[in-house]
Formats: sequence, C-alpha cells, structure tokens
Amino acid sequence: MKPFVAGERTAPKHPRVGKRSAKLALVGSLVLGLVMGTTQPALAAPEPGPGQWYIKKYGIDDMWKKSTGKGVKVAVIDSGVNTKHEDLKGVVSRSKDFSGLDKDGKTPIGGKTTIHHGTAVAGVIAGQGKGAGPTGVAPDVDILSASMWLGPERPKESGSTREQADKAIRWAVDSGAKVINMSLGWDDPAWPSSWDESFAYAYEKDVVVVACVGNASQGATQAWSPSTVPGVIGVGGLDKKNRVLSESTAPGTAVDLMGPAEDIPIPYYSGGYAEGQGCSFASPIVSGVAALIRAENPDLSADEVTAKLSSTAKPVPGHKGQSKKDKPDPIVGWGRIDPKAAMKSDVPKSVPSAADDLADWVTMHRRSSSDPSETENAVPAEDNNPKAVAPKDVVSSQSTPKLGFSVLAAGGLIAVILFVLSAVVFIRRRR
Repeated sequence: MKPFVAGERTAPKHPRVGKRSAKLALVGSLVLGLVMGTTQPALAAPEPGPGQWYIKKYGIDDMWKKSTGKGVKVAVIDSGVNTKHEDLKGVVSRSKDFSGLDKDGKTPIGGKTTIHHGTAVAGVIAGQGKGAGPTGVAPDVDILSASMWLGPERPKESGSTREQADKAIRWAVDSGAKVINMSLGWDDPAWPSSWDESFAYAYEKDVVVVACVGNASQGATQAWSPSTVPGVIGVGGLDKKNRVLSESTAPGTAVDLMGPAEDIPIPYYSGGYAEGQGCSFASPIVSGVAALIRAENPDLSADEVTAKLSSTAKPVPGHKGQSKKDKPDPIVGWGRIDPKAAMKSDVPKSVPSAADDLADWVTMHRRSSSDPSETENAVPAEDNNPKAVAPKDVVSSQSTPKLGFSVLAAGGLIAVILFVLSAVVFIRRRR
C-alpha cells in the first residue's frame, strides 16, 4: 500500500462515498469544534471558577475586557502564600517573612485556625482558575507575599505582631507594590506611632492600602486597626443579595466600602479548595478591583483610584442609613462597591489626600495618646487587650477535582468519534 504523504491528494474509488465522507468529516469537525469551544475558553479571556457568583454580579467579568491587572504588584500581608498550590503557581514574584521564624513568605504559618488565610486571600486576588479553583479578581497581577504570625500560640521567637506589620508594609512599598491588602486586624482601633510613619511612607510612594474592618462574629463591636488608620480603605461584608452581612462586618467611621463576603471560593493552603466567609475576603476583592483600575490607567494616583471607588459606590439594599458629603455612613461607609462604574468614571473634582488625612490625625491626636500594648499570643479577642486577628472564615473544604473541564472535553471527543464510526459503518452497509 502506498503510504500517505502530507499534501498529497488521493482520489476516492467511489465518488458518492467520497462526497459522503467529506460531508461526514465536515460534520465531525463542526461537532468537535463546538465541543472544544465550549470546554476550553480563550486564553486571553479569564473565566470565573465554580461558585464565583460575585464575578458577574459585580461586573468584574466586563472589567476583564479592559484589564486583568497585568503590570501591577499587589502585596498580601498575611500568613504566607503556598506557591505550590495549583491555583497559585507563578503568581508570587517576591516574598519575605517577618514572623521571626526564619520562613520565606511562601510557607504558611500561624495558628490552626489562621494558617490557611494568606493562601486564601492571594487566591481571591490572583487565583489562576485551575481545576475547581477560583479565578482571581486581577489574575495577572504579581503578588508580593509578606508573612507574619496570625492566630493563637504565637511562638516566643516571633516578635510583636504590630512590629511585624510595620516592617511588612515598608518592605511591600520598597518592593514596588501599588496595592497593599491587609485582611487582618487588631481587636482595637488604636495603632502604634511607628505605623504613622509606615503608612505615611506608603502614601508618599503612591500605594492604595485596603484592610478589612473586622467580623462581628468574632466580637468586633467596632472597626479594627489598621482599617482605622486614615487613608486606608476599610472594607465591610455583604451577602449574596447585597445586604449587610452583620456577622461579617463591624461598624465605625473606618468603614469606607462594602464588598461580597459570603461563600467566597478560595484555595486551601494544604491543597484543594474551600469556601470562605467574612470581610477578610471582601477586602481582597476590593484590592483586586483597585489593581484592575491601576493597570487600565497607570496615570491615576492612589488617591484618585480611592476617590473613584468611593464616589461610585451604590446604596446597600435594606440599609436605611445614608452617606452624606464628607460623612460616610458608620455601617456601610460610602456603600457597595461598583467596580465597572469605578473604572468608567471620571476622577472626582475633589480628591482627598490620604497623606494629608493621616498627617492631620497625627497632629491632633498623637501627643495625647500612648502606644497600644502587645500581648503574648495573637488570638481573637477575649478581653480588652489588643491582639492580631485573622478571621476564622473557612466554612467548608473539599478535595481538589483531578479532572474538571478535561473530562467534559474528553467525553465530547469520544462522542464525536463514536458518531463518526457509526456513520462510517452506515455508509459501508449501504454500498
């Protein structure tokens, strides 16, 4: 038999059979195209992962048409990011540990209830949508991972958690961060004087700083620091209906924006995936949106990005309080974040300066205040002492699906093959 050579034409022995075969091949190609087209989305267009209800509801998928965060660095000051997780491979461009435990920022640390936290937060911002994993709000940003000790049983060799945060902020700024996410807090609105300088340094270097305000479910009756630091975007939590999720937020003048905080898909630090709940996941969603805006328009300053986010926020359904000029509502701040509107809007005529707001506060208050104390362990509040807190937010965990879309694609391909084979048999029987 003469071997088939690429590019060489072979004439069919029976013209009628040849036409049928050609039509069959065409149908097979069309079906195969449909199958592959529905299971392998275009590489240039991110797709939300399973359970990411907020992506479409908040218009983030529309923002992806203009920006995916490429070129922007987002610092995650948290419990460390597991860079070996399939959903986070290649995401962390630089890392450093500040816990005093001689780690590397890529090794999750902390108490049993908080060790997962940094990996989860990084996934919300920059997950790659692998397997059953979430696609981050800004999937093409570079993550800077600064690890510090969170949760109970802080080792003696791990120094003051407030000092860890102070050093982490400075490192993030010097590493080129344009957004810093702090999904953590101290169960006390006060902060040490060293933070006056580190946050001022961040503002001087044009960095947007975002922090969660605290969870009422953990006893937060008022917003935590660092959300209370002037210039920081304090974020509270909403449910799937855009209503206040009372257990996942805390009141106070530090509240600036509200974001989705219910049933948020996250990568789990030891592998697989889980769902998280709490304002600590509303915060990275806001951070991701800020990164999308900064990537889409690099000429915007940090203050301008913050002003666009605040000025376009929408009312929160079911909440009677209203924000007034220069006076955000103490429960929902300026309201529910509207990512699409924020990206499209013009910069407001009046843009507050984070640096000036912090400087004014320091001038007015610092002389009469003393630095807050540090406790032996960083655990959720049980008394009036300030402690570093990361919300106990994992609702449920699940193993990582090994197959997912590939199974659907393979199944579709098998169906096409069976269709072609059956058609060939049919044709041969009619000869």
